[in-house]
Amino acid sequence: MKPSSEASAHSRAAGRILVVDDEPHVLAVAVAILESQGFRAVGCPSGEEALQILAQPCPDAERFRVLVLDITLPGGMSGFDVLEIVKVSDPDLRVIACSGFFQGDARDLCQALGFVDILTKPYPIESLCAVVRRCLMRDRSPSSAVSS
Repeated sequence: MKPSSEASAHSRAAGRILVVDDEPHVLAVAVAILESQGFRAVGCPSGEEALQILAQPCPDAERFRVLVLDITLPGGMSGFDVLEIVKVSDPDLRVIACSGFFQGDARDLCQALGFVDILTKPYPIESLCAVVRRCLMRDRSPSSAVSS
């Protein structure tokens, strides 16, 4: 799938995407998908590393705008822990919860905690890109749509 030049230019101008997932193949595929669609994506395997990356000073045009965050990160900080810190350090960062273990009430809980959207793994290419695009195009609000 090649992005149209207009979509690619918009995606690249909109800021970077950080993907956090402890499963190396899921992380690699998500970053590759986003980059193939014209997004500037960076991946990392842990919440601790994500916070280090997000804390690095950079010009506004290079700022991360969306964080695709696996909420189950064994052996370290959970996605919920990372979200709590991000809400304070960068309240404009749009955080998408990602997991293979969502249940109906977990979706509502994630939104109440501050996630702007949800992706259920395994997610189709189209779902990942659509959720990221929506996050880049809308203001952060509690009425955000939930996707699967």
